[in-house]
Amino acid sequence: MKPCVNESSGIRAKCVWGRATLAWVLAVLVAVSAPIGAQGRSAGSDDLKLDRQLRHRVATSRNEEAPEKVIVRLRPGARRGIIRRLRAQGAAVTADLAVIEAVATRLPRRMLRQLSRDRDVLSISTDAVVRSSGLASEVTGAAENGGYSLRRTLGLEASSSTTTTTSYRQGSSGYTGTVDGSTDFYSPLSAYPTASSVWVEGYGLFPSGMLLRFDGLVGTGSSQIPPGATITSVTLQVTQKSGGSPAAELSAHRMLVPWSASDSWMSVATSGPGLQFDDVEAGSSADASVSVLSATGHRTLSGAGLTSAVQAWVNGEANHGWVLFQNTSSAFRVATSEDWSVANRPLLTVTYRAPVQTTNLTGAGVTIAVIDSGLQLAGSQARIKTSRDFTSGNPNPPQTLAADPYGHGTHVAGLAGGSMGEMAGVAPDVSFVSLRVLDATGAGSTSNVLNAIQWAVAYRQTYGIDVLNLSLGHPIFESAASDPLVQAVESAVRAGIVVVVSAGNVGKNPVTGQVGYAGVTSPGNAPSAISVGAVKTLDTTSRTDDLIADYSSRGPTWMDGYGKPDLVAPGHHMVSLALPGQTLYTTYPSLHGPLFSQNVSLMLSGTSMAAGVVSGAVALVLESSESTFGVKHTPNAVKAMLQHTAFLMTDANGSPYDRLTQGAGSLNVTGAAQLASVLNPTVPTGGWWLTQGVTPSSTVDGQNIVWGENIVWGENIVWGENVDGGEDPGLPPAYSTGLNVIEPESGRSIGTSQTRGGVF
Repeated sequence: MKPCVNESSGIRAKCVWGRATLAWVLAVLVAVSAPIGAQGRSAGSDDLKLDRQLRHRVATSRNEEAPEKVIVRLRPGARRGIIRRLRAQGAAVTADLAVIEAVATRLPRRMLRQLSRDRDVLSISTDAVVRSSGLASEVTGAAENGGYSLRRTLGLEASSSTTTTTSYRQGSSGYTGTVDGSTDFYSPLSAYPTASSVWVEGYGLFPSGMLLRFDGLVGTGSSQIPPGATITSVTLQVTQKSGGSPAAELSAHRMLVPWSASDSWMSVATSGPGLQFDDVEAGSSADASVSVLSATGHRTLSGAGLTSAVQAWVNGEANHGWVLFQNTSSAFRVATSEDWSVANRPLLTVTYRAPVQTTNLTGAGVTIAVIDSGLQLAGSQARIKTSRDFTSGNPNPPQTLAADPYGHGTHVAGLAGGSMGEMAGVAPDVSFVSLRVLDATGAGSTSNVLNAIQWAVAYRQTYGIDVLNLSLGHPIFESAASDPLVQAVESAVRAGIVVVVSAGNVGKNPVTGQVGYAGVTSPGNAPSAISVGAVKTLDTTSRTDDLIADYSSRGPTWMDGYGKPDLVAPGHHMVSLALPGQTLYTTYPSLHGPLFSQNVSLMLSGTSMAAGVVSGAVALVLESSESTFGVKHTPNAVKAMLQHTAFLMTDANGSPYDRLTQGAGSLNVTGAAQLASVLNPTVPTGGWWLTQGVTPSSTVDGQNIVWGENIVWGENIVWGENVDGGEDPGLPPAYSTGLNVIEPESGRSIGTSQTRGGVF
């Protein structure tokens, strides 16, 4: 006898060599050549090892040879053996997933039945397609409602106490962004892009107007209005060169559609023939007016309408400028930006309060791995430590150039840590690792996502990966305990990585539009992940008017009844990074955001965006703890701090949202970072973490808001009557409206429920 060590347990054991060894070798050879399932049947129904979708397909299959892409979870130590047996029978093993003790393979349905009888097999799952998926009490102070930006609405910026005034005139102070033209009904197809003056005539036989726009107003340049600025006043001065009437009134109507200097009266038509003041081409009411136009000279328009227009452009709305019109048929001429005298050219003067940072935290020293469609950062590619492409199925792909054909990962990463001043993310100095799993259409396979998670765990120390962002998912087909995607997330958290996932966008019935429950997707049902729902900020910095997006998935989780999401965050109408050639940008021109410093942007909505925002928040929390104590908090501690400091929300009627809708509440970045700086992660278990007292409230947009001080953990069960999926076990996850369980894709009722919002 010779002592040996069991490598998996580290326990010394006795090993008998000789005839025992020969018997073992023969047993292995028999096992390799034996058909799958020949090792005996497990207790109970073998079909229960298949997820709902596979059970349905196998039960109704008329084609036994139809292949299925599956993920097989195994007992510890059985993975190598099952790989040998699968290959011996001609099956391709497409992924060796040690991170969850599983393999991905492609098998005919008849072999699935055989495989389910193998005692080493724990579960067999579909290698599913994944896709890029008012406050309650004690609010004091008046909301500033300043310039809107993501950082402003999260309390990471505030308004300066001083004002700045900047003027914009073609050819003055280096400014060249004035664009103007003439629209003339007398000649409705003609354009006058280079005229030094144009006729402005009211509602006579042949009305005409002057198109006027000031480009490049917003940016980080020395003469630009900074993003997030609060506009306090705006004036618009033009020069009347001839004509006019004492009864005339010159008005500036906001243009609502794009135009160029070469456009004519007819070419800007969208709702009918010709330019119309019907809130489609141009606003029906004027932003500002000035009267008594009987002589030549400067005419100055001012007022709340102009201020509102410029504020909207600073907040990210498209800047289409104005059309100047008047109310009489007595025409007069107005100087354009081509007038020979600079003093006669249109002049826009803006006074604003610039945003100031409320925190020194930037995410420096923290790395977020984004598992998505890829990642490209305009002007800051150096912050991407490495880019890996898992779409080919390679479990350890080589480093590649940064790429994102679809555009989803770029947008999500921009919200988490974009560094462009105009589109700054939550943590603008954070580093990234790009793990591409989605193709140019935004789709991928579960097995490729598992490969990426496995890679992130294996190379966590090499690249310093602290956070994993998964803004993707698939319907829930089985319990979290056997779901490969959920179990991979749990493994990553055990390895010390904070995992942030989107809750899903199945919050309402796609047919009826009715909001319901139980629409959380996988891996949003992972207990240890931070699952995030989406908030509509209504493009204001005030948090008291925020609402949960209807599409945001509510809990409880399908099958397990876990309390999800964990919290909610801004995710609606989010402006972030894009590149012109990406699929999302080319396919959806209506979602194009402003052009910032010659960089394009997109306005996207979803829990994917909300997850990106929370990943950036996690980076600030980790930076806060490390800068204070030299150690980063654990994933569970980060999750608890985000929940404890979250703001409770109410709906449009002032009623509190339930826990299945808002989780612990709405993200409070500054509060969580503050808490991280006073909770010492080096204190042993059972010790007192708190190093000093902390006031449980945060100031955002001039309002002091009390923390919710609730922790809603993913494993908490929501008690109530069971939600039944009906007769078809292959259906996607349903959600409950409180009266009916609705199948999201068809909208039909498939069972009844009285799910009650929760005992946690």
